[in-house]
Amino acid sequence: MPLLSRRQALLTAIAAAAGTAWRPGRAQPLSPAMGPTRPTGLRFAVPVPTPFSPTLELDLAAHRQLLAFYRRAGATAVLAVAASGEMLSISWPEALQLSRQARQVFGTECTWASVSRGSSVQSCLAGIRELRAAGVGLPVVVPGLLAGEELSEEEALARLMAVAQGAAGPLGLYEAIAPYHRILCPEALARLSRSGAYQLLKTTQGAAAAVSALLQATGGALRIYEANSADLAEVLTAGASGVLNVSAAVFPELVAALMKGWGDPARSEQLRRLCGWIGSSDTQFQTALSFPRGIKAALALRGLPITALSRQAVADLSGDQQAAVTELVRQFRGWCRDLAVTPLV
Repeated sequence: MPLLSRRQALLTAIAAAAGTAWRPGRAQPLSPAMGPTRPTGLRFAVPVPTPFSPTLELDLAAHRQLLAFYRRAGATAVLAVAASGEMLSISWPEALQLSRQARQVFGTECTWASVSRGSSVQSCLAGIRELRAAGVGLPVVVPGLLAGEELSEEEALARLMAVAQGAAGPLGLYEAIAPYHRILCPEALARLSRSGAYQLLKTTQGAAAAVSALLQATGGALRIYEANSADLAEVLTAGASGVLNVSAAVFPELVAALMKGWGDPARSEQLRRLCGWIGSSDTQFQTALSFPRGIKAALALRGLPITALSRQAVADLSGDQQAAVTELVRQFRGWCRDLAVTPLV
C-alpha cells in the first residue's frame, strides 16, 4: 500500500495541533485541553477569515473583533492562517501579523497557524521558527505545499519527517486537496505520529471508516479534527476529537452547542439533524457561494464588522447567492431558537 494517497475532488482543509514541551523522537504529553487522551466532550477550533479594507489591506480592527467573537463563542483555538483566511493571497509578514494578533486574544497554546511559505524543508523550518517567535503554539505543516505532486510518495514522507526532526516543538498537519493535492494515508500518519512532533490532524476524508482507520493506525497519538464533512455525525461517533470547519467560522454558537451536547441521548436526534445542516451549509459556502466571499457575507449579515472582499479571483456574490446567504443566516437563527442558544451578535 502506498504511503501517501491523493484525491482529485475539490475541498478545502487545514490541519492544526497544540501542545507543550517536545523532544525529538519522543512524544510529549499535550496540555489537558489538547492531550491525546480523549477529553469529556468534544472541542472546536475556528479557521479565521481575513478581513480586508476597501483597498484590500488587512483590516486589523475587524480581525480583533472577529477573534473576540470566537473567544466568546467558546472556541478551543483559532487557526490564524488558513484557507478560509486566504493564506496563499496574504504575504508572509501579514501572516505573522495575523498570528501575533490571534495570540493576544487566545494565548500561545491556542493559537495555530499554517506554514504557508513551507514549499521546501528549509523554508518550512524557517517559517515554523518565525511563527513560534510570533507566539504561535502550533505551526501547521501543509503536506501538499511541502511536497507537491512532482515528488514521489516516499520523497514526500521523507520531507515531512525531516521537518519533524528539525522543528523544536509540536506540529500539526493540514491535510488538503485542491490546490495542494496531498492526502495522507493511515500508514503515513502512523509513521509521522511516531516522530513525536506531529500531534494533530485536520482531515477532509469525511467518512467515518476513514477516521476509524486513522485512529487505529496512529493508536490515538493524533487528535483528529474534522473539516466540512457531510457525514459529521458519523465521524464524531467514530472518534474524531472535534470540528474545525467553515461553520465554526460563521456559526460558532451552533458548533459550540453541538460539541457541548454531543453524547446526550435526549438530544441525539436533534443534534444529528444539526450535523446534517452544518455539512450542507459547509458545502454551500465552499462551492456555490464564491468562497471565501460567502463566508464574509454571512458574517456581515450577522452584524460582524467584515466585508465580502477578497484578493482571490472570485466574483462578487450575485443576487441569488446573496439570497442563499440570507437564507442560511435565517436558518441559523431558527436553530438557535430550537436549541435555546443565544446568538452573540
